[in-house]
Amino acid sequence: MTEAAHSILDQYRSTSLDALVSQEEDPPRPHTGVHRHERLRLANDGGQIEHLCFANGLLTGRGDYRLEQAHAGSYQDTETVFGAGLLLAGHFDLEIRDLRLRERISTDRIWIHSGHFPSMRYCQPPGERLQSITVEVSDSLLESWREESPKSINASVRRALRRSGPTFEALPGTGRSARLIARRMLHLDTTDLCERLEFESLALDLLVRLLRADDGSEPGLTAAERRDRRLRVALEEARDILDTDLTATPTIAELARRVGLNECYLKTGFRQRFGSTIGVYARAQRLEHARRLIEREGHGVQEAAQAVGYSSLGWFSSCFQSHFGYRPSHLGRRLRH
Repeated sequence: MTEAAHSILDQYRSTSLDALVSQEEDPPRPHTGVHRHERLRLANDGGQIEHLCFANGLLTGRGDYRLEQAHAGSYQDTETVFGAGLLLAGHFDLEIRDLRLRERISTDRIWIHSGHFPSMRYCQPPGERLQSITVEVSDSLLESWREESPKSINASVRRALRRSGPTFEALPGTGRSARLIARRMLHLDTTDLCERLEFESLALDLLVRLLRADDGSEPGLTAAERRDRRLRVALEEARDILDTDLTATPTIAELARRVGLNECYLKTGFRQRFGSTIGVYARAQRLEHARRLIEREGHGVQEAAQAVGYSSLGWFSSCFQSHFGYRPSHLGRRLRH
């Protein structure tokens, strides 16, 4: 594990966010390809922040939490070889004085960063769920990129790799494929060996997608065609979010904010493109997943209901029967026989 990776992890642990942490774990992972694994759980079941550093020097982080009150913190003298981060939900404000940068980091852009940052300050709002994925690479891997510097690498990344000073900038384009990978990373169980291997593989795949990202524009398109293309991409991303976030379906307002559309365009466009309202589609996806849990993985009815966000077993059974024509208990009895 590189000194830079150690430094980054120590910076994460030393921020004032630690004041909100109720439990800290660092389980040993001998002979599993993981050099360091840290998980910070926030008080009152507010969620968690997790970091894994793999044997190849790849450092990954993910967060899924909600703060009860606004929180401001800072990182001092952070050394980043090269990394990328993206939010899947929520936002925070970031200030880097040395770069004269003051930005609201939200779900509409993917950020790359590298170099030495004397000071970085951030502020997170209360009551908003924040989901994030970060990937940092080792200095040896970065050096090999600099030597090869293939033309296929995204121009923004290529410029960042050539700079000697710090950089923090947004990648152009929507990054839809990167977000799909990040959502899969967010929900994997990293205590399981196979899923941990998949997590590492997805992190590498994410880097590939970022290196190949383009600005999302196609030559020859009219302004109207570009608007239609952006709308189509945003609607596809909205559907992907509903397919992934099965436990806590986002509200229309939250979904609109995450894909960068106003609520009216989102609701109308979704119905026209997919032939269903957002609510009906989301409920169908949750119920289909619940049926798979019962039918293929042997979950009990109550366990399946909770897994897809139903707190009332009676309401879950009623919705299930309305959708499939039979109650989930009938499915369970049929499987037992």
